[in-house]
Amino acid sequence: MNKPKYYCFSDKKYNEDAYSFSSSHIMVLDGATGLSKKNYMSEDDAMWFVQMLKKEIEMHIKDPFSLSKIVDNAITEIQNLYSDIDSMDSIDLPNACISLFRFKEDKLEYFGLGDSLGIVQKKDGSIESFEDKKIDELDQSVIQHMISLSKEKQIPFLQTREEIEIKEHLIRNRKLSNQYYYILDPSKKGISHALIKEWNLKDIDRICCMSDGFSQILMYPGYSDIKQILDAIETNEPIEKQLYQYQEMDADCILYPRLKKRDDTTYIYLNFGL
Repeated sequence: MNKPKYYCFSDKKYNEDAYSFSSSHIMVLDGATGLSKKNYMSEDDAMWFVQMLKKEIEMHIKDPFSLSKIVDNAITEIQNLYSDIDSMDSIDLPNACISLFRFKEDKLEYFGLGDSLGIVQKKDGSIESFEDKKIDELDQSVIQHMISLSKEKQIPFLQTREEIEIKEHLIRNRKLSNQYYYILDPSKKGISHALIKEWNLKDIDRICCMSDGFSQILMYPGYSDIKQILDAIETNEPIEKQLYQYQEMDADCILYPRLKKRDDTTYIYLNFGL
């Protein structure tokens, strides 16, 4: 097995993405603050949440339990750190999307929640990818709303994020979490809805986990195919710099409408080399 290749970047004060790997796993976590935007556990609860998840999952990834059980136990440990979690609305608590692969004996296991992308390429060349597209559908509904409002009010596209009706649209979408779509949060509601997959390890060529901040590269020229992205990472092509340049060139989000100029950007890639 080769050493994983990884990248993790944020131009914010706090990076709310995290990545992790060992001889038994690779993982990407993409955190978000609660709906109230309040921080209860640190200066940035989203960063705190993904770092605590990372710590707990790393500690127990080799335990003889399912990935669902390991993640459930990790959340239990995090719940215990809150002094009054029972009185808090889960929608105000931090949450995360997760893409997690574990290599256990002769099997490759996967656990995924949210829009962090998981990718498997088999030795026969076939590629499978996993993410919750419902989140993107909701984001696209907001983007179309922003486009319409920008034209109606003759204001810059990104400026519409400050309009009350866009904020209300985003809030309505967030309130659909653990109802219409599922994520990982201290309520544990999403865990039973996770995507669980398993393959024979001998059939696998390479795997990759990406936060949606990086998988956004799929919308840009030259990288619309997953295999192209995997090949670029494999050959050490500076694909993350290309993404950054695309975002700088379209800083106002006009050519490629999106909710923000850029998001935290993370991937981890592993070629089994078997």
